[in-house]
Amino acid sequence: MRIAKLTIVFFAFFLIILFSCKKKNPSGEGMASITALDCGSVSFSGTAVANSLFSATATIPYAGGNGLPYSGGADSIQSTGVTGLKAILQMGTLANGNGNITFLVVGTPASNGTASFPISFLGQNCSINLVVGNGGGSTIKTIYDSIYGAYSITYDANYVYIKTYDLPDHKSIYYPTSNPLYEFFSGTTFGGNTFVKNPNSIISQNGTFKIPLNPTAATTHQATPLGPIGIALDGVPLFNQYAAGGSPLTNEVNGFDQGWGHPQPQGMYHYHVEPLYLTTVKASKAALLGFLLDGFPVYGPEENGVVLTSNDLDIYHGHSHATNEYPNGIYHYHFTADAPYLNGSGFWGTPGTVTQ
Repeated sequence: MRIAKLTIVFFAFFLIILFSCKKKNPSGEGMASITALDCGSVSFSGTAVANSLFSATATIPYAGGNGLPYSGGADSIQSTGVTGLKAILQMGTLANGNGNITFLVVGTPASNGTASFPISFLGQNCSINLVVGNGGGSTIKTIYDSIYGAYSITYDANYVYIKTYDLPDHKSIYYPTSNPLYEFFSGTTFGGNTFVKNPNSIISQNGTFKIPLNPTAATTHQATPLGPIGIALDGVPLFNQYAAGGSPLTNEVNGFDQGWGHPQPQGMYHYHVEPLYLTTVKASKAALLGFLLDGFPVYGPEENGVVLTSNDLDIYHGHSHATNEYPNGIYHYHFTADAPYLNGSGFWGTPGTVTQ
């Protein structure tokens, strides 16, 4: 009888220890680990408006992941500042190195302003902020309609399709002399370089840009290719910081015309650097100027009255905060006068496609 009682006591003690361990670590999260969480680079898949039901994904980059799985949050994080929203961690598996975690953000914001969520994930703590508009902000479709140089803009559930003839609406020495937009050009061009005309001429294209409507940060950032990596508001393709063959723009920059663009051998006119006509005539040096293929917007070289350099931006030549077109904040690129001019190490999000 004494042995039976001892056995029962031992078994009960074992069960207490077992359930205690499960309560402390129900999903094995203690094994997963990261070294840093970058709440400052959060991106949201939707725009929040006061007193309107909101549901979107918040994507937060991290560093130092060890490749192990983690569970979703059983408890929601309530918003402060603007109340009425909650954020719920979605389960997933860490990358080995850099990656992203996601939260589902849902609810009805009680007012406009900033909703803040204190995030705690695998020992790393920070706060994400969602700007809630009052209903007067731009919609995604009206933002893309600002691409005035397109002859067709259509949408499906996931993408916008932008079709353009790639004919700049400003004067250029690269137009045939019979074209009303032909204008002779000489002297200095971008960077104070002496202009030297290249042998190519502007030829009408027929390109279709397929761009994600709701861009999110990519787990693996793809390098930008040679050729079109985005589109400017005038329908002209944007190219990266390299000349043909992947060489620097050191010599090619001399061929930039009065709009700071030029055609390649097949006649495709494009910009590698700030589109001067847009920043000085059509818009401003702080304005929205276009989009890269990953759906993230491109702005001019000034912000809040300050001229930006590449040192003010990350290695992808961008950063995150609210803009006029995206009042809840978004990752965005900037042109700068110094290399890499528009894009450095690749796309922040997952790029769409271009067909000619």
